[in-house]
Amino acid sequence: MRISGVRFGSRRIVPTVVRGATGAVVGVSLAAFVLGSAPTYAATPVAVATAAPAAAAAEPAAEPAAKPTDEPAAEPTDEPSTPTSEPTGEPSAPTSPSPSSPTTPPPSPSTPPSTPPSTPPTTPDADPEAEPTADTIATSIAVAGPASYRGEFVDVRIAVTDANGQPVAGVPLTAQRYGYKTWMPLPDLVTGSDGTAYATIQMSKWRIDNRVRVQFAGNATHGASTGEGAVTMKMREAVVHLEVKGSSVRDEHPYRLWMAVTDEVGNVVTGKLEVQVDDGSGTKILTRVSLDAQGKARLDVYPRKGSKYRAIFRTEEWIYQGTSPSRYVSVLPYTNPVALPAGAPKPSVDTRALTPARATVAGAFPQVLAIPNNIWNHMVGRSWRSGCPVGRADLRLVRVNYIGFDGFRYRGEMVVHKSVATRTANAFAAMHNSGIPIRLMIRVDWFGYSSTVRGADDYRSMAADNTSAFNCRDVVGKPGTRSPHSYGRSIDINPWENPYHSARGVVPNTWWVSRSHPQVAWRSSGHTVVKLLARYGIRWTYGLSDKHHFDA
Repeated sequence: MRISGVRFGSRRIVPTVVRGATGAVVGVSLAAFVLGSAPTYAATPVAVATAAPAAAAAEPAAEPAAKPTDEPAAEPTDEPSTPTSEPTGEPSAPTSPSPSSPTTPPPSPSTPPSTPPSTPPTTPDADPEAEPTADTIATSIAVAGPASYRGEFVDVRIAVTDANGQPVAGVPLTAQRYGYKTWMPLPDLVTGSDGTAYATIQMSKWRIDNRVRVQFAGNATHGASTGEGAVTMKMREAVVHLEVKGSSVRDEHPYRLWMAVTDEVGNVVTGKLEVQVDDGSGTKILTRVSLDAQGKARLDVYPRKGSKYRAIFRTEEWIYQGTSPSRYVSVLPYTNPVALPAGAPKPSVDTRALTPARATVAGAFPQVLAIPNNIWNHMVGRSWRSGCPVGRADLRLVRVNYIGFDGFRYRGEMVVHKSVATRTANAFAAMHNSGIPIRLMIRVDWFGYSSTVRGADDYRSMAADNTSAFNCRDVVGKPGTRSPHSYGRSIDINPWENPYHSARGVVPNTWWVSRSHPQVAWRSSGHTVVKLLARYGIRWTYGLSDKHHFDA
């Protein structure tokens, strides 16, 4: 008797013959499995009708009719002597074995195995394709796709071949791609007649994410295999645009840079953009900005002197570096420079090395401070010495922003007596806020010691047009006579444009003696500067004889 398996699509139904104790066929058990996988046994048994009990079934021919006997007939019983010919639809409990039966009887036709066996039963009549055997052919999977750009959709070719190089057609495949640090499923595939299948992926900007892995579980004729491959990334070229409005900006005012990045075919590029600046001291990184969804960014910069700017998009895994053209911006003064009369001489002492730093805080920002150690150490032996009428504890450092003759703002400082420090700071803050310019404001000790005046060199300070206050020295032109500057309550302002008539002549120049200027040179008590200082108790003490001298 031969009972063949039946296929339903990819599933095969395989019957297993069930025999009784005498070897007669008493039923079948069905096993279903997907081709190439382990069998799963059916939950419902299939019963086979039999014509006689097991003992009778073993005889090849029917017995002759029985002779009459005096033995009484057997008592009728409610139990059938043969299995029923119709399945019940529910599994029944197995019968108890007889003493002559084997220890583990074969299953009854109406009772399936309680647990599927780990290895399906085989009989000479079983389908040879029911499970893989040691004779299955090894397979391999090749995964490859054409080199592509980021964002492109690419068909990844998967080819399954056997050990002989022949294509393996019609087999199911499980595909995955790498991304977000894990393997993610792709739609299942089936190889075509040429043993190939295609998985479509969109190229990531990260090379590691452009990998595809494919698995074949194997079947009755071919062994399982796994293949993996990566799609090569084609590189784009970054094109960086940097635009500005105008080529100059006023000091301390914002200057806007507009930036955009695309690739060579115009696709928007996002990410980080590096902005560099060269103000004459070498190129350095100013900052990094993020490009928005349109690949654009803007940045406000505050150059303090002429500078070149450029933007760089650094190389990434999918795109080569791009650099914008450089844009140069010149810096105009914070306000208009002082317009001096034609022919006005320049100060005779070059102070470019002593020019203070530019102001970094808005407004005048006046400060009154105790004398720091480093400043006091620099003053000793120059503007202060033993025997001076005031000491360190009597003096204060005044710092205030001022507007230079060139229109830029600077951070100036001077030393005054503590009793007038606040008024002095407020008076110079008012000059800043009124736009009154001062050419230079640094401590007088920067000009070194002068034996002529026995203190810091006031001649050089005046020749540099420096505004200063405390200086323990003699009066210029009167050796041995102590100057009021020795007490820290006197201030000289713009001395080059406002000369002093000393006992030995006019210093520091004679050109300005008969000339005035509405901002920087005063010749009467009605001048803007004289009136402003008077509001803070600072007097123009000597008038025209010592034009630059004030006392607080």
